[in-house]
This record gives sequence, C-alpha cells and structure tokens, in this order.
Amino acid sequence: MRIPFSIFLMPVFWLAVAVLPAGSWSVSNGIVVFCLLHLLIYPASNGYNSLTDRDTTSIGGLENPPPVNLQLQILVFIFDLVGLGLSFVVNLYFGFSVCVYWLASRAYSSPKIRIKKYPFLSWFVVAFFQGGWTVLMVWAGLFGNWDWLSVPYQWIWPATALAFLAGTYPITQIYQHRADRERGDITISILAGIRGTFYISMAGVFIGSALLVSGFWIAQWPDAILVMALATLPTFLFFSGWMQKCFKNEENANFQHTMRFNQISSICLSAGFILLLMLKSWGIYIFLHPLQFT
Repeated sequence: MRIPFSIFLMPVFWLAVAVLPAGSWSVSNGIVVFCLLHLLIYPASNGYNSLTDRDTTSIGGLENPPPVNLQLQILVFIFDLVGLGLSFVVNLYFGFSVCVYWLASRAYSSPKIRIKKYPFLSWFVVAFFQGGWTVLMVWAGLFGNWDWLSVPYQWIWPATALAFLAGTYPITQIYQHRADRERGDITISILAGIRGTFYISMAGVFIGSALLVSGFWIAQWPDAILVMALATLPTFLFFSGWMQKCFKNEENANFQHTMRFNQISSICLSAGFILLLMLKSWGIYIFLHPLQFT
C-alpha cells in the first residue's frame, strides 16, 4: 500500500489550506480530509497500481517490492470501500471529487485502459488529478461547495499545483526506464531521456513557482514569497547537484537519488506551507503589507 509514499503528495494539501483566509475552515474538518486522502485514498491507489504492475524492481517508496498477493487485493478493496464511503459522509462535493480522482487513478493503471502507457496523456492526467484536482478536492471537503472559485484569481492555486506536478512527475520515473519499457509503458521521461527529464522538471517547477509568486503578490502577501524561497532552497541545491552528477554519469539517475529528492522536496514544500498557515493563523507578518501603506 506504500502509505509512507503519501508524504510525497502532502504539499498539495498544505498549499490548498495555506492560501485560504484564516478561520474560514474547520480544523477538525481539515484533519478528516487529510486522513481520508493520505491514509486511505492514496494508499488504495498505490496498492491497485502494484496489483496491476506486479513490479519486481524498485518503485516509488519501495526499493524491493514484495510479490503481490490476496492480502493486498483485500486491503485495496477495504481501503477503497471505506475511503469512498466516508468521503460522501463528509459532504457530496467531496464524495464526488474523490470518486472522479478514484476513476482517474484506476484508468491510469488498469490493464484495459492503461493511460500509463501513453506518455503525454499520462503526464497530463497525473499533473491534473494529483495537482489541480486535489486542490479542488480539499476545498470541496472543507467547504462542501466550490464557491471559493467564484473569486477569479483563486484559480491560480490549482494551476500552481498542476504545474508543480507536471514538473515533478517525470523526475519520479527517471530510474524506471527499463522496467517501463518491458511493460510497454512509454513514459514522458523515456521520450525525453535523462537530460530532457531534468529540463522538463525545471520548466514545470519554474512555471509553478512563477504562478505561486504571482498568487502571493495578487493576495498582497509578500511574506509568503520570502518564506517559500527559503523553504525550497534545500530542494534547489540538491536538484542542481544531482542534475550535474547525472549529466556526467547517467547511473546517478537511480532509485536512491530519486527518493531522496522526493523526500527533500515534499518535506520542504510542506514545511513552507505549514509555516505560512501558522503565521497567518497567528497574525504574524514579516513585512508591512501594501494595503497598510494606504
């Protein structure tokens, strides 16, 4: 089920809640949404992917995956049943959005549909559903509606998440080229090659960062720009060093380096958004906001 792998998807949740006005959502509701997504929905999706792929080589979160068995099938079924059922208990909007996510994740891995084998389609589906759609899922869970989207500039946050996922998804496949080819899955990383994968990742992260800064600037929140710049500095330094190593020797594009990058990136992004959430909740501002000068 690779439950710890859910850590890599946490930044999207923290982005979704960090940009909301302080006090506009219930903390208890946020905890429920967080747990449903990260402890049930995501693990069930990972488990189903393992059932269909039957990996014998390293996959995200597992360097030596064990053989799939009946126990895994039962766990996936239970996690799906409980996760989908409880999502409708939260509210209908959340239940609907989780169902759409569930369908997309199954179509991605299913042997009959197998979106995963189409490089550009799979790239878009993962970026959209694990990025932008997840922001909408979180908001649906917190508010029971999508009225928040009636404010036009709020669409910048789902777009930011989509861009970041479009940049990070190819890099997660950089060590799986041989295994993916053997299954007949031609990923965007295979088409781009090692160097091209890094360039795609840089482009996606650059666009995502530009959208993030734009959103904070429109929201008149310059503190957030400084906080996120400092929070993501370790990720930038590791990525730059790893890229140089891979350009000199492609053997460095391996499982260990990829997982380390994912860990540093997800922890740093999550920490940055959590800090923003705390600063906003406590009413602490590093800079005077532009409105305070008027």
